[in-house]
Order: sequence, then C-alpha cells, then structure tokens
Amino acid sequence: MKQIITQHGWGLDKYFWDDYKVDFLNNNWHWQDNERGYFSTNNHQAKWIKSESKKEIKMTLCHSFGFHLMPKKILKQATHIVLINSFNNFLPLSNKKNFILRSLKRMETKILKDETKDMLREFIYRSFMPNHMNNSFKNIFYKSLESFNKTLLLNDLKELYINRDFPVFLKKDCKIIFIKSENDLILDNESSDNFLDSLNKTLERKPILIKLAKQGHCLNNLNLYDILRNTLND
Repeated sequence: MKQIITQHGWGLDKYFWDDYKVDFLNNNWHWQDNERGYFSTNNHQAKWIKSESKKEIKMTLCHSFGFHLMPKKILKQATHIVLINSFNNFLPLSNKKNFILRSLKRMETKILKDETKDMLREFIYRSFMPNHMNNSFKNIFYKSLESFNKTLLLNDLKELYINRDFPVFLKKDCKIIFIKSENDLILDNESSDNFLDSLNKTLERKPILIKLAKQGHCLNNLNLYDILRNTLND
C-alpha cells in the first residue's frame, strides 16, 4: 500500500496540494490532507491506514512550517519524508536575523490591527514568486479570506521565533527527500542549509537533495509526482 499524508505551511490550507494529488491518485496512492484550520473550523489530522502489505510506503509531504505542524507520531512511522522548503529554525544565526525579525513583527502588527487579509495576500503572492499563484489554490484562497482564525495565525507565527533542537524523533533510517527552491523569497537560504546540514550529520541515511530552478517558496508549474517517482526508483 502506498500512502501520503500532507501538511501545508503557515497561512495556507489543504487546497495547496490540489494540483499535485491527481497524478498520485491516478497511480493508486492513498492521499490524505491535514488541515490546520486557518480559514475555517474544519481542522483535521490524518492517521496512517493499517496495512499488511510488505512493500508499504508511508510518505509525508511537509511544506515549510508544515514540518512542525505534522504530528510527531505520523513522522515517526513514515518510511519517506518529503521536506519542501522546510526548516528546523526559521531564523538564521547570521546578522540577517534582525532583518527577518522585523519582517515577522510587521506581520504580527498587521494581524493585531485587523489587516490580516492584506498581509496574507502579500505573503501568498510573494511565496509563489517568481511564478504566479496556481489557479486552483487562488480560487479557494480568495473565498477563504472571508473568514480566518486570527488567533491561530498569530500564535503559529510566533512559533517562528523559537530556536529548536534537532528533531531527534526522526527515524535514523527514514528516507528523506529534501526539496529546495532556488528562488525562495520567504525562507532564508541559511536556515534551509542549516537544517539540511543537521540531517546529514545526524541520520544514518543521508537526505536526497533536489534543487528546483525557477521555483519560489510555494511550488507551481511542475510535476511533483514525476520528481518523487524518479527518486523512489533510485
């Protein structure tokens, strides 16, 4: 049995994955989406389906902050973990830290001043650059902006300030695919590289690094199924 559980990142929702799931479903993958509930009260956490299959694949797809939103018990049981523009610590250690801190504080202020809609719109567009927002997500996104959980958005935003130790709960033999966009305007390159370095130093099986040209923090205009299928066949 081939299973996938996804977790979208901060300020997004499960519709982020709609353009990618079709190819997996057509190839007999069982797909489940976690929903944090930023835009509705319909939060959801998926569970692995029990199977007797000897060649079972349990794959998580984590985008950005989604790695920290994904329940540890799900990650512990995963045979494959796909990290898309992910991080352990969002803030870099260098002098760029203060600049990013100021950006986060401006986002906090806009939420507190009930300017969340404008802040999110700017954040989403910047996340997809240098590409346009994908159409399926764009249509849902504008509808979702009519109602959102301001408290949850703010609390999760503050989680980005936290300095975390290495996630020791990860299985040392888990196959990790580390996808990194080369035009990411949200996640600092240093933060991404630090996470990858820690994974390389700690895990028995080294992560597979995939660099994506002409992609931003949110992916668009690419076939994620083909990218992962080729990796699984290695």
